[in-house]
Amino acid sequence: MDPNKRREVAEWRLSILGPLISARLDHGEIRELLEEAAARSYIYLDGQPRRFRWRTLEGWRYDYRAGGLSALEPHTRADAGTCRAIPELVARKLLALRREQPRRSIRTLIKALERANDVLPGTLAPSTVRRLLVAHGLSKRPTQLPTRERRAFTAEHPGDLTMGDSMHGPPVIGPDGVIYKKCYLLSQIDVASRFVPHSEFYLSEDAAHHEEGLRRAIVAHGAPRTYYVDLGAAYVAASLKQICAELAIFLLHAGPGDAAAKGVIERFHKTWRAEVGAELPSYPLPLAELNRLHTAWMTCEYHRRVHAATGQSPRDRFLAGAEHLRHVPQDINIDEIFLHRERRTVRADGTIRWEGGFYEVPGEYVGEKVELRFAPLRPDLPLLLYVDGVRVTEVFPLNRLANHRRPRRELPGPEPAPPRVLKGPLDYIDDEYQALLRAFGDEIDSSSDPEDIP
Repeated sequence: MDPNKRREVAEWRLSILGPLISARLDHGEIRELLEEAAARSYIYLDGQPRRFRWRTLEGWRYDYRAGGLSALEPHTRADAGTCRAIPELVARKLLALRREQPRRSIRTLIKALERANDVLPGTLAPSTVRRLLVAHGLSKRPTQLPTRERRAFTAEHPGDLTMGDSMHGPPVIGPDGVIYKKCYLLSQIDVASRFVPHSEFYLSEDAAHHEEGLRRAIVAHGAPRTYYVDLGAAYVAASLKQICAELAIFLLHAGPGDAAAKGVIERFHKTWRAEVGAELPSYPLPLAELNRLHTAWMTCEYHRRVHAATGQSPRDRFLAGAEHLRHVPQDINIDEIFLHRERRTVRADGTIRWEGGFYEVPGEYVGEKVELRFAPLRPDLPLLLYVDGVRVTEVFPLNRLANHRRPRRELPGPEPAPPRVLKGPLDYIDDEYQALLRAFGDEIDSSSDPEDIP
């Protein structure tokens, strides 16, 4: 026990003795007060009630009269720092292994001794090893220090830098009535203002749901100049790279395992857990209800409250810099940009394979590689055919029965060969043959076998 803790215990014991120390009492009165004190219960420093026999209290009184407050401090055991349940040689090896690598777990330490035949399997309890490590100040594993310098930063204007990330949420009841063990909060936050243009709970954290959140944020509040994310599967997807490229957004990734680099959005998640997550009921809520409560907190609390880093509320600071936001040009179809893309080769019968079935495409694209674009979260929308980046038509499932009576179109044939400019090898052979005919004149019958010509 550290000295400060021992002093607190001594002061607590002195408060129990009370008049037994300050008043002048006869012997009979002392015994009466001790028994009265022993009949009461006292709240210890850990919050738990304690009761003591009158002789224990009498001993405390004698100790205080003889040595003052320090005499009421708990005595240190003579065998402090030793573990009687572990042999000395084994304890020394445990401590040496822990000092050599402070991040070794108790389970790893025990397994190491068992493999070395220092102890029999199952005879060394983890709680016993933990007490040994506590006694020698080795119970806490050190936190990993950052390998890179950290500095607080912000962006100059709203729209300059947006961070995206996901947070695991509580269990919810899905739209299908099934209870899901967890949901995912997918958010985008503007670094300059701490304004959150979009944040919503979903049942998945795949690329399609992340991109749907980004699309809503862009439609409502403009496209960021830089989008800063981690190396999660959804953020390294080819679809997100294509979206950012077409919208002139610089896609920036944090280093592997470097969550601290995205401290702005990590702090937002921490605030949500403290102010919303801690207030949620213990039973699962419907997903729509959870999103309603989340939106209410965002609108009425988070966006209105003055942020310590900016000195303004996120909403006010975002609106104050609205002239710096990048709005999507009207000639750009934002919904088409966010469509996912796959390439397929058109088969000889004018079909392509898609999602385990066949779809029909115009026959003029037979043998060519075409691009299919689709909305992964909207399977009800038609599949779109693109050629060289230009939308051609919608693609529909193959209907073999309808094709039985459907007339066939004449497809454009191959382009005519360009006029010949240079002679080919056969032309030179023919010229040589004609020269031979002219040289021999009437001596050679043009109908004779060419093999007879010398």
